[in-house]
Amino acid sequence: MAPFAALCISSNFWSLAGLIFFAAVLTDLIDGPLARRRGEATKLGAIVDHGADAFFVIVILATLAAQKIFTPLLPCAVGLAFLHYFFGSGAHKKHPLKASRLGRYNGISYFVLAGIPVTQNALGLSWVPSWIISYGAWLLVVSTVASIADRFRSS
Repeated sequence: MAPFAALCISSNFWSLAGLIFFAAVLTDLIDGPLARRRGEATKLGAIVDHGADAFFVIVILATLAAQKIFTPLLPCAVGLAFLHYFFGSGAHKKHPLKASRLGRYNGISYFVLAGIPVTQNALGLSWVPSWIISYGAWLLVVSTVASIADRFRSS
């Protein structure tokens, strides 16, 4: 869904971008609990799920950054954080992923920050000023770097 949402954002087809964005979020909220309830959750499934989440949010954040909605450092920081999360957890050695509390909050916040301009444009609203979105992105850059540093310290 990420390339389609990015294309819609780049082409100013905000309504369709909003639908794709919320379909991605909704399916992400459903797939993990469903897999666990059905007894189908696996380490590989968790890695694929987190990887798909990271790919989606990085693509959307990068597309929004290309539109000068906020700093392009954010999608770069998110990519580094995901790689550090993956390798720092030892997932490449078949260990389970281990998220920190700050990492979890950041992961949710990436989607929230990306969702604000997509939703506002899709609905033709402007309840969150652009300067708040920009500052929010900078705050997430700082908290992402802090999360990476914290993982380095605890490794």
